[in-house]
Amino acid sequence: MFFISRVIIQKSLGQRCSSLYSAENIFSEENIKRTIAKFATMKPIRLHTRQPPKKAAVLIPLCEVGNKVSLLYTLRAAHLKSHRGQVSFPGGMQDVTDKSLEETALRETEEELGIGIENIEIWGSGHFIVTRGETSVLPVIGRIKKKLVLENLKINTHEVEEVFTVPLEELCDPSKIGHTQFRGSYSVPVFLGGKRRIWGLTAMITNICLSSLLSHKAYTHKITYIPPIKSHNVVTY
Repeated sequence: MFFISRVIIQKSLGQRCSSLYSAENIFSEENIKRTIAKFATMKPIRLHTRQPPKKAAVLIPLCEVGNKVSLLYTLRAAHLKSHRGQVSFPGGMQDVTDKSLEETALRETEEELGIGIENIEIWGSGHFIVTRGETSVLPVIGRIKKKLVLENLKINTHEVEEVFTVPLEELCDPSKIGHTQFRGSYSVPVFLGGKRRIWGLTAMITNICLSSLLSHKAYTHKITYIPPIKSHNVVTY
């Protein structure tokens, strides 16, 4: 009869879990093809019935920091007119010179972080997210080819106050994911595993990315919507 210690079992399970988020798994040709297909067919998000007149794009940058696959986020500068001080992905409004919205995402990433177009591998884009404002946003998923060193980035401080990364394992930790409900109409995930709380539109896009990129074993979060309680007039005598 063989006896296996609890420590060995826990170590084995931990290694198996970590392999789900490993660079070898995430950046394998098979997983890239599956991610592109799922990302392109994810259900569109509409927060408003009308079609906004302006278009923007954001890059969802997959990167390697140390030995962990992570997502890169920025904190918008406090003096900006819109969305100041909010966590976001690099990106911005489409320029008349941009040939496509994917080019918009690449250009904005280079302007904000100094990461050249040649150092980013675009995988594909999803559906437009129709916001409540005047802009519809196209999420573009891509990989930063070289291992990322945050200190080496040339940050445009006029637009970006801070840059940070969150390992996929932290983003997918069930104990560090919640949700918030807006105006009784829709729910949005909230990710608490990183340096800063990730919520709103950025959290929506993060959820789409993780759902496309990872298996159900690696990312199991489901957004919960609680219907508002309808009040009924009660007549008493």
